[in-house]
Amino acid sequence: MNKVLSIVIPVFNKWNFTKSCLRDLSQLPSDHEIIIIDNASSDATQKEMRELEHSLQMKDTLVYHRNEENTFHSKACNQGFRLAKGNAILFLNNDIRIKCNATNWTKVIIDNCNSSNGLVGPTMGQLDANFNFVREANQQLSGNSYIGGWCVAAKREVWAQLDMDGTGQIWNEKFPMYFNDADLSFRARKKKIPLTVIPLTDAVHFGKVSAAQINIAKLYAEGRQVFLKHWSK
Repeated sequence: MNKVLSIVIPVFNKWNFTKSCLRDLSQLPSDHEIIIIDNASSDATQKEMRELEHSLQMKDTLVYHRNEENTFHSKACNQGFRLAKGNAILFLNNDIRIKCNATNWTKVIIDNCNSSNGLVGPTMGQLDANFNFVREANQQLSGNSYIGGWCVAAKREVWAQLDMDGTGQIWNEKFPMYFNDADLSFRARKKKIPLTVIPLTDAVHFGKVSAAQINIAKLYAEGRQVFLKHWSK
């Protein structure tokens, strides 16, 4: 069956969140696929995912790939993109829950991917003139704004325009984590690809669950320095 949407989810430990996320996503129809990229989790993730991968419940919709080391968010997203078969591809964090409409909450994403020919997502972040983070909001923002990387989608053809080297490097792997979504949106805007905030009231995002296991301040500072080199005038 052709897939209308591929959902790529990088994970690092926190199996309890991944389990809850997958329990919700398992209710989506079979024309969806869920791709889990496991960044060398040391908890129960590998064992549980191997069992779930072969279960009858998700055998036609679940793809599991494990890395032997933590490649961080950008590279894991690119790995998932290369495995994706969907007409549209959604990059999603595992720290989400679906409140209602579990079987069709993705319709608003798919419809907007098809109609906008751009990047869509429920939140937009904003940077100041010096590229410091200012705020995140569930609305369209101006200036140095970007679609939040925890939930960002587009048609395959749009993602292809953002491929940096012809290998499926959609996310810039010079950014392990922070500022990679801003870089993605800035590159999209440079190519005249629109950024659109869409309503996604059915999903709840907890935030910073995986990042809490690592040195957030260090990775944030490193990401900002790479961003400054790329985008400072």
